[in-house]
Amino acid sequence: MIGIAISVMMLLAVLSWFVAIIAAVQIVGLAPKGTKWRTYGQLGWWKFDEIRKTIGTAGDLHIRTYQRAFIVFLVIVVIAAVGGTLLGAQARN
Repeated sequence: MIGIAISVMMLLAVLSWFVAIIAAVQIVGLAPKGTKWRTYGQLGWWKFDEIRKTIGTAGDLHIRTYQRAFIVFLVIVVIAAVGGTLLGAQARN
């Protein structure tokens, strides 16, 4: 049962990571020539207002997709870490 839950969480984490990567590529692809690396750096620092100034409103959907996918990934990682800690503590008893 635990193995299935871990497998499902891992699958969801990998899928959300791929969605975030695809959204990031689409965001950087919308950036004008010569600003792609800067846009990529701003994406890593979550400077979405600056990205919107660079690419306009055309990237809003991709930015929201990136944010949601990244947050889902982080939530799953935290849940897995807490679950692993609790299972490890339970195994000691």
